Amino acid sequence: MVPTLSPMSSAKRALRNVVRAWLAGETPAPQILRQCETCADKSWQPLDPSVRRVLIDARLPNGTRADALLLDGNHGVQLVVQIEESRLPNRVAMRSGLPMVVVSGHNLLGEPARWMAVRESGLPAWRCRCAGARALPVDEDFSLRAIGCPIRLRSEGDTYYARVIDDCGRCAFFVGIGYVGPDRRHIQLRCGFGAPPVERRPPAVAAEATPGRRHLVLLGSS
Repeated sequence: MVPTLSPMSSAKRALRNVVRAWLAGETPAPQILRQCETCADKSWQPLDPSVRRVLIDARLPNGTRADALLLDGNHGVQLVVQIEESRLPNRVAMRSGLPMVVVSGHNLLGEPARWMAVRESGLPAWRCRCAGARALPVDEDFSLRAIGCPIRLRSEGDTYYARVIDDCGRCAFFVGIGYVGPDRRHIQLRCGFGAPPVERRPPAVAAEATPGRRHLVLLGSS
């Protein structure tokens, strides 16, 4: 049985201390290990330099709670951090629209400055392999239309196609499949065939959160 962590746990204290040390200029910025759900690329991303304060066990105006909140100089929420093992009641939901990451408290104790994301929502996009890929249509049997793809295509009459599960491993280009959206029920396929070189890929821009949602009056321990 995995032990649970108390609301003001040693993991939260470790998180608070490492963020405070960074803000004081004593250590480098803590990093979050992120993984793309479509292509499985991983990347260590440092905390945003706009962070100016950390609150532990914070309460938002709607009554929900956060194990940790990272705020900017205008008291706007830059990141909600939830500890996976925490017993804090009424925690902020992943669908809140706020940038959020869920991390393991036990991993935090081992490496306080390296946060391995268990789940994430609303974080800025980063340049994984999907950055240069194009979205492809999905039909009922999960096949993609691979016009121009160098693999040997299947055919039915005048229709040529490749099945994702059976054929993508034969192609020299990236083909990814992922579940997207808040309910994780929508299928998305992306293919890297014909993508420009990495150095010429345009940066992936994250959608802005609902205006005003991050700027809230917050209560919690600093």
